Amino acid sequence: MGDAELLFERQGPVAVLTFNRPEQRNAMTWSMYDGLMAACDRVDEDPEIRVFVLRGAGGKAFVAGTDIQQFRTFREPQDALNYESRIERVLTRLEDVRKPTIAAVTGYAVGGGLMIALACDLRICTPDSKFGAPIARTLGNCLAFGNYARLVDLIGPARTMELIYEPVSRTLT
Repeated sequence: MGDAELLFERQGPVAVLTFNRPEQRNAMTWSMYDGLMAACDRVDEDPEIRVFVLRGAGGKAFVAGTDIQQFRTFREPQDALNYESRIERVLTRLEDVRKPTIAAVTGYAVGGGLMIALACDLRICTPDSKFGAPIARTLGNCLAFGNYARLVDLIGPARTMELIYEPVSRTLT
């Protein structure tokens, strides 16, 4: 991938996708979401690739959600619904990759970053990794149902509610 916001490389049978906006804590742009889907296709189409690793550049964040600048064009309630549909398509595509997927989390995985990590088969995290879903506090929105389901499936209903209601600074143990 030639996009500097996403770096795709092969290391033998391992495909590595790096979210490369460290100054913005790897917050996702629309083109990055499109690139993530394209990377999923590339991994599935290459029989030599056996595992797909996703990571963030800079050491401070895996992905700190969707870049808030992306929402400036929203004018109608339908814009928010279209956004949720778009993100659900991306996450479903990542879940459907036919090779094992690993989120290599360092630092923050919040909002859309948390959802990307949840869509992977495995999450390998540094001790200082922090997870959160602050969408209600930051954008006045709520999680899409599919994202609630991913959280409940992985950590259970009580921990899901705790994660949603607690500040991002709390580390899940």
